[in-house]
Amino acid sequence: MAPIDLTTIAQTPPFSFLPKQKIEELRHHFVEEKGKKNEVKFVRGKTKVSSLWVVVDGSAELYYEKNGEKTLRRMLSEGDCFGGISMLLNSSLAVRTMRISEDTTFYTLPAKVFLELCDEVEDFKEFFTNTFGKKMLDRSYAEMISRQVEPAEKTSPFFQQRISSIHSPLLLSCPATMAIRDAAGKMTEENSGYLLVQNEKGGYQGIITDEDLRKRVVATGFNRDAAVADIMSAPLITLPEDAQLFEAYLLMVQKDISHLPVANDDGEISGILTYRRIITEQSRSSYFLIQEINHASSADQLINIHSRLPGLLFEPIKNGAQPEALTSLITTVADAVLEKIVGLAVDKAGPPPCRFAFIIMGSEGRNEQTLKTDQDNAIIYEDLEDENQRDLAGRYFLDLAADICGWLDQAGFAFCKGNNMAQNPEWCQPLVQWKKYFSGWINAAGPEDLLKSSVFFDFRWGWGSRSLAAELNDFLFESLGNWSGFFRYMVENALHFKPPLGFFRNIVVESKGEHKDSFDIKRAVMPIIDFARIYALKLGIRETNTLQRLERIHERRQLTDSEYDDIVQSYRYLMNLRFIRQITAITEEDGKADNFINPKHLTRIDQTMLKEIFKRIEGIQQKMSIEITGIV
Repeated sequence: MAPIDLTTIAQTPPFSFLPKQKIEELRHHFVEEKGKKNEVKFVRGKTKVSSLWVVVDGSAELYYEKNGEKTLRRMLSEGDCFGGISMLLNSSLAVRTMRISEDTTFYTLPAKVFLELCDEVEDFKEFFTNTFGKKMLDRSYAEMISRQVEPAEKTSPFFQQRISSIHSPLLLSCPATMAIRDAAGKMTEENSGYLLVQNEKGGYQGIITDEDLRKRVVATGFNRDAAVADIMSAPLITLPEDAQLFEAYLLMVQKDISHLPVANDDGEISGILTYRRIITEQSRSSYFLIQEINHASSADQLINIHSRLPGLLFEPIKNGAQPEALTSLITTVADAVLEKIVGLAVDKAGPPPCRFAFIIMGSEGRNEQTLKTDQDNAIIYEDLEDENQRDLAGRYFLDLAADICGWLDQAGFAFCKGNNMAQNPEWCQPLVQWKKYFSGWINAAGPEDLLKSSVFFDFRWGWGSRSLAAELNDFLFESLGNWSGFFRYMVENALHFKPPLGFFRNIVVESKGEHKDSFDIKRAVMPIIDFARIYALKLGIRETNTLQRLERIHERRQLTDSEYDDIVQSYRYLMNLRFIRQITAITEEDGKADNFINPKHLTRIDQTMLKEIFKRIEGIQQKMSIEITGIV
């Protein structure tokens, strides 16, 4: 048999990671296989996978099937692979069912050759096992969701709707021969983000979107007089009108597309569903909750309002929403509750004797609250010269803080066990005292003092005088300078939070107590939060959000591209896992949200990913220790 031409495959990940010599060797090992339309090649959990399958021409559908219903669908098209994860991490059993959508040609690589290649080329293997590539993360996470979070009666019905309920029936198109320049003009004229591309017979053969124009034309300087057929996405990825919205949402995330053509019962394109439309429609439910909060006339109307959040978040969590989208929604609700409660408390207490700022710290200060959260807040008020005025202000703001913290607790934002709240007299002080606190922590404190105070270095304004909060923030960064002792102690404290990975690379769990055989996912993510905080303070970065801090650190070239991608994807994966655990505890165990996960309840794939992440976290901790303390 003649060697197979791998010219196209060699340019596609993961084969693009291989040296040319290795590609040449593989030509003699690949075998061409054919698939007939509607043929089921693999059945999830039953069929053995003995080769890596690469689509050369045609397409195939991957899916789970439960109770006769297909879910978590994904289309394989030219260049996509199937079987790598199955052979590496799932005992060579298919992780999804694969059905041939049209007559398809595959190139298959025997398992023995594939596994040897994984041993020899780490980048090649990491395409399949590493969580740090966006595609791999999205796919594995979707699969993990389907295994761990089952639909519950109390879930929001939004994502259970049919696509036909919100898709647009208006179809905009252009011929394949139209110049890119003219197509862009038509999109602008029609105020549209897409055009379907028609062949000579009027059938739809592809699609161009505003994103295609940016990435394939503007960014590359591609000839704008060329035909749209040269840049269109083809073949079309579609779903039927009666598919559920969560299927469309998940397919868009997995295929990284923003426009999804919708087909009717005859298989004809009948409309378009956009990612933005899904997000807009879903956000309406949170909008109504915010409106309810804003219109509350008493704190009693906000009692246990936090308990409404799981209902809003179940579907996004179940369908693989990024953690920053989830925390953003929680932050929006929490900020609305805080604004309303502080306003009600001030109305009750009467006009304040001077300017003040209610600040928030910890996870809320970082905009990273989850479903298990408590209060971390404080009050800064204006410096007053008159002693009587100072006493009056002190009493006023303590009484005010007692109402605010008490009402927040009633609303579902629990009291802080460490008493880091404005109702604690220590954290309800004039600006001058707050400056003394930060000066002491920076210049005179030891590691133990900083361990207790690190939460305050994530503060942001919540209500009241922005200028007071800004002045304290300015003082903080002016005081930091290059005081090496402060950063050395911060690093020493951060290194107390080690990823739960044992000597033999097993996941370390609690040996006794209520959470026996589980590990704390909150503690597992802390090293990343600490890393971002320490470098942000050292570099003068004002953002408090972890992902925003990491982005700025990367921009300052303190993280390589590879390090940045690793740490960001690690953070997102751990936060996603944390949200899954919390929503599972609430909806399936009828309990309260917690952060404890039993590794035995995770699949082998999930365990492998966690171990890889923990190894990466050890790497960034070592980097931080070497660069800031000089200790390996």
